[in-house]
This record gives sequence, C-alpha cells and structure tokens, in this order.
Amino acid sequence: MSTPEPFAVDPLVSRGLSLPPARSLQASVLRDEAEELDSDALDLKALFRVVLKYKWMLISLTLLCGLIATIQSLRATPMYRSSVTLQIDRSAQRVVDFNRDVDAELQMYDDGSQLQTHIELLKSRSLAERMVDEMGLDKTRPAVISPMEASAQEAAASAPFGQASAPVLTPVGDEPGFVDLLLSNYRQLATPSVKDAQVLGREDVVGAFMVSVKVEPVRNTRLVNVSVVNSNAELAARIANSMAKTFIAMNLERKMGSSVYAKTFLEDQIRITKARLEESERVINDYAKRNSILVLDEKTNVASQNFADFSAGLSRVEQERIKAESLYKEALRSPESAPQVLESKAVQAYKEQKAKLEAEYATNVSVYKPEYPKMVQLKTQINELDARIKAEIAVVTASVKGQFEAAKRQEEQFRSRLGETRSEVLAVQDRSVDLNLLKRELDTNRQVYDSLLQRLKQVSVTGGLTSNNISVVDEAITPLFPYSPQLARNAAIGMGVGLLLALGLAFLRENLDDSVRHYDEIESQYGLPLLGLIPVVKKKTGEAVALVAHQEPRSAFAEAYRSMRTALQFSTTEGAPERLMVTSCGQSEAKSTTALALGINFAQLGKQVLLIDADMRNPSLHKTLKMSNEGGLSNFLSGDQPCEMYIQPSGIANLSVLLSGPNPPDPVELLMGPKFMLLLDRARELGYSQVIIDTPPVLGIADAIVLGNQIQHVVFAVKAGSTRKSSIKNSLRRLAHAGLAPMGVVMTHVSGEHGHDYGYESYYGYGDVKQKGQQQPVPAAAEQTA
Repeated sequence: MSTPEPFAVDPLVSRGLSLPPARSLQASVLRDEAEELDSDALDLKALFRVVLKYKWMLISLTLLCGLIATIQSLRATPMYRSSVTLQIDRSAQRVVDFNRDVDAELQMYDDGSQLQTHIELLKSRSLAERMVDEMGLDKTRPAVISPMEASAQEAAASAPFGQASAPVLTPVGDEPGFVDLLLSNYRQLATPSVKDAQVLGREDVVGAFMVSVKVEPVRNTRLVNVSVVNSNAELAARIANSMAKTFIAMNLERKMGSSVYAKTFLEDQIRITKARLEESERVINDYAKRNSILVLDEKTNVASQNFADFSAGLSRVEQERIKAESLYKEALRSPESAPQVLESKAVQAYKEQKAKLEAEYATNVSVYKPEYPKMVQLKTQINELDARIKAEIAVVTASVKGQFEAAKRQEEQFRSRLGETRSEVLAVQDRSVDLNLLKRELDTNRQVYDSLLQRLKQVSVTGGLTSNNISVVDEAITPLFPYSPQLARNAAIGMGVGLLLALGLAFLRENLDDSVRHYDEIESQYGLPLLGLIPVVKKKTGEAVALVAHQEPRSAFAEAYRSMRTALQFSTTEGAPERLMVTSCGQSEAKSTTALALGINFAQLGKQVLLIDADMRNPSLHKTLKMSNEGGLSNFLSGDQPCEMYIQPSGIANLSVLLSGPNPPDPVELLMGPKFMLLLDRARELGYSQVIIDTPPVLGIADAIVLGNQIQHVVFAVKAGSTRKSSIKNSLRRLAHAGLAPMGVVMTHVSGEHGHDYGYESYYGYGDVKQKGQQQPVPAAAEQTA
C-alpha cells in the first residue's frame, strides 16, 4: 500500500475512514450517539446556516418593512399627550383619632384592591360624561374633539349598512326566507337602537374621550398617572387638570353619601343585635340551672393535665423499655461481651484467676505431662472457674431480663391508664359542648353590640368631615412636542416584523427544500461515511474544473481531493481499492470531475492510473481533456481490437485514459459482456495499479448497476444544495437491490452554507490565488463537469 502524504486529515473524513466494509450497523450506532451528544449544537448550526443562506432576503425584507412603517408614521396626524400625577392614599388624614388600629391593619394587609378600584373609577363612564358636560366638549366637537373620536368614526364607517338601516318587519303569517333572516339580523347588529342624532353624537364624544384617556399606576407606589392624548396640546393639558379636580370632587361626594347611609344602617343593626344579646343571656342561664354546671371548667383542666402527664410518662417508660429490650437481646446474642457482664466485678475476678491458672498450666505443660497430679489439679481448677463464670453470666443475664420485663409491665400500665384518662377527658368535653356554644354565642353578640355602638358614635362625629385621600402631585403642562407617531419605535417594530417575516419565509423555503444542504446529513440520514467535501471553484469560461487539481496543486480544491484520496487509502485494510467507480443520482453532480480529480491525485503518488469513461450515453472526459473521442471503450467492447489501441496518454504524468468512444445503440449490452472484465484484467497486466471508472448516473438507466456488480467499490457523488434526498434514497435502494453498498459519499459544490470552512487557504497559504486574479466568476453551468 502506498504511503499517505503527511498532511492533516479532515476530521469528518477520519470518521468515515474508521468504518469497515460492514458498516451499516456501526454507522447507525455512531449516528445515534452523535444525535444524543450534539443535538443542541446541530440545531444552532442549522439556524446559523439558514440565516447565512438567506441573508440578503432577510436584510431586504427587514429594510422594506422598516421603510413602510416609517412612511405610515409620517402620514399620521401628530398627537400630544399631557399627564397629571395623583397620589391615592389608603385613607385620608384623620381629624379625630378613631379606628387607628383598624387603619393600621388595613395598611398592613392591603392587597392593592383599593388602588385598583380608584383606577377603574378614573376610567369610568360617569367621570367621562361629567367631564364632557363640564368642559362642553360635545358643543365643540367638530373643531376640537375630532382627533379623539377618530376611532369611533372609523368603527361607524366600517358598518356596511350604516345607521340608516333598520330591521325588517315581517307581517304575521309571512315567514322570511333563510337568507332574508340572516341579512335582517346582520343589519340589526350594525344598527343602533336609538335614532336620535343628538344622543348618537354624544355617545361618539364620550367614547372618543374614554379612548383618549389612559390611566397607569406607578409601580410599587400609590401614584397614578392620568394621560390625555389630543391633537391640540393646550386642550390636552386642560382636560388632564380638569379631570383630576373632577375626580377629587366625585370622591368627596361618594364619601358624604356613604356616611349618611352608614349611620342609618348602624341604627337598624343595633336594635336587632340588642334583642339577640338579651335572648342569649336568658338561654345560657337556663341551661346552667338545668344541668347544675358550676365547676365544669376546673374539671376539664384537671383531666387535661392528667392526660398530658400520662402521655409524657408513657413516652418515657417506652424509651426505658426499648433500652432494656436492646440490652437483653445483646446479652442473649453475646453473653460474655454484654455491657452488664463486662461491668460485673465477680466475672472479671473469675476471669483474672482463670488467666493466671491457664498461664501456670501453659508454663508447666512443657515440664509435666497432662496426667501429672499437679497438672490435673490445675486443669480441674480452670474448669471450676469456667463453670463459675458461666453461672455468674447467667445471673447477670437473668437480671437484665428482669429489668426488661419490669419495664414492659410498667409500659403496659401507663398505656392502660392513658386510655382511661382519654375517655375521661372526652366525656367531660361532651358534657361541656352545649354550654360552650351558648357562651360563644353570648360573647359574640355582646362584642357585636359594643362594636356597633362605638361605630355609630364615630360615624355621628365624622359624618360632617370632608377629608379626602386623593391629591394632585404634578399638574399637567402643555407638551412641547408630539407624543405620536414615534418614528424610531415604529421603524424598529416594522423592521422586527420584517425580520420575523423573512425568517419565516427562509425557514419555510428551507423546510420545503428536499436537497442535501449540509455534510452531517450524509452520515445521520443514510449511514454512509463521508469521504470528502469538495468546495465550489470558480474558473474562467471554457476551463475544466477537474484540472485545477493538476494546474493549481496548492488550491483548496486540490487539497480537498487529496483528503478524499487519503480517505480511500484507509477505507480498507489493503489500502485504496485497485478498482473503483464513481457514480451519482443524476447529471451535473460532478461525478466526472471527481473521477478525473481522483485519477490525477493517485497519479501524483507515482501510481500508474487508468481512467475509463464508461458513460457511453453522455461522455464528458474527452471534452475536459480536449481529446478526440473517435475510438474508445465502445469500440473495444464491440470489436476485436486490443484495448491498448484505445488507451491514450492524458498529458498528465502517470495518468492514462480510455475514452467512451462513439455512442453505441445499447451500452448496457456491451457492459454486460465478458470483455469489460477482460479489460480490467488486461489493465493490471499493463501495469496499471489503479483503475477509476466514470459511470452513468444510477437513476433511469442500468449502466451503473451493471458496472457496480463487476467493480464492487462504488463512490457516490452528491451535489450540495442540489441533489434531492428522495433521489439519494431511490439510488441507494436501487443499489441495495443489486447487492451493492457505496464505500462512501463525496459532497461536491460545497460552500460556506453547506459545511465548515476547514481553512485550507489560510493554513497552507493558498489565499494568493484570488489576489492574482486567476479565479473569475463563471456561470453555474460551467463550474463543474457533469
């Protein structure tokens, strides 16, 4: 295998290189892992690609909508806004010190409903009608109020049948048709119920006034801004100030009226509550006498205290029982290591004596035999001490068991006594329920009666006071400049709408576009390795793009095909396949350019390369290389001449070509014959170590399928932004039915919107090509050879 050149391998290509021939399952696994790890990044990249792709449409629509918004704003009538600031306190300043605690509580727990109520009153129709009457706005309506009632006039003009339309009356017995009924009801919806022109005119003025007034609270304060919009700056200020004064006057009138009503209401409630209080006192006295209830409260307290004491005692003895039980279980499990045994002085003394005897026995055993009388005596003493230790441990264990059983009996006694106490408390509570209810009712009636008496006295004193909790902070002044239209804001809104519209159109077009738009779609959707990304190259008209790999070896185009050559060298364990074919879905997808560029790159390694133009229906290599196509593959397959007669030098070192020759009537029949395989074998005998075949497209004709079954190694060319995904799926399905799987995919015509810029020019210093003027824009049809 040839040694690969020492330049950086494309990271996308390296991923394709690691895939073995049986790559479908592994590609699926890699695709799932990539989707899980890079889902967010892919979404952001896709969004950025769409923005770059349609940037001029985004800019154009944004500027156009901004311009339209600016023109519409300049056409509108200038309107002035004047504002007055009001302070709305929770309560007015107190002349007499009544209900200070109540007011403090209201201030503490105020949820803003009072302030919101005043705001709604400022928006009320009653205030608007009073302002219209006091300022005579309905009399000066044609001259002054026309800007404010613009919206009302527009609404009236939008009625298709006008105010003159009246509901159709149908005589009795004459049922209207279905269409007539619909029209009649529609006319009635658009027709006012009052015909008086003066009433309708006043309604227009009041409605326009309410539209022109805006009430806004200041956040986290008790201040309210009242704004009036009018085409007359001076009138807007006068209306705002007059509205504030009128609202304060109406607030005082409501308070005076509420004081009179409150006094009458309190007097009626006092009479009713007094009767209830007297009745409650009589009922509770009668109940106490009948049931002889004198010390019920004290009994209840004693029973409750006993219950609490027994509850605490039960908790304490239960803890003691658990502790004793734990010690007892520990003693049963390991008697010798139980805490009580370890603390026993007798057991410890016996163990010390035993240890001494065992030490003496161990010392003498090396001198005397075990049957020696002294040794027998020592052994007997040790056994007696063991028996005494066991007996003492049994005594300690029995003591622990006794403590546990005593704690258990004590717990049972406490639990039994607690149940008795609970029953006693419940019985006392049952007997006192009715009396407690009667006492609570009596206390409630007494408190209500006292509160009503006190409130009546306060209302009588404060009824004549005219305190007010609303004051003017800042009066309205005549504005110097119009409030609307706001040119900058409207233009920004228009541009924002235009941008959103353009983004919507861009993403709609992008979603409707079924072509392959980015390199990551190859592996994620088709499970095929990506062998290379070939950038778009702009050359002068008439020049072959494929020859850039030979003419400008330091260009990004040549570097991309060298990267693809490296991918093919690592695609199998034996290196680049000796024979490979290049095909595509259809025409104009740069498969011929790819075949020629690959041939040039393999020839640059010193290999003898044979490039075969097997597209006998629409050949193009002879045009690219500017060679005669009088004899070629079709002549060899249909004749008896050896292939050497038709193999020609290309003018590029180590690269020979076998052109397609004259177009035969049935290319498939020629390709299915045995002579094509003989051609390949003969090419090997002639010393060609690399054979690259340019084949027709997959869809529509069978040439590529026939050649694929003979070559096996297929490179699939896809044109970025042009080849449809459905065409790729149909092509791969057709290849799969024939038992073929492409080695990988090469994406051609790649620009910034289709993949990453790998920086070949900036890294290797290829940027001087454009500066020298060697690359010129050409029509799209001439960019790459089909």
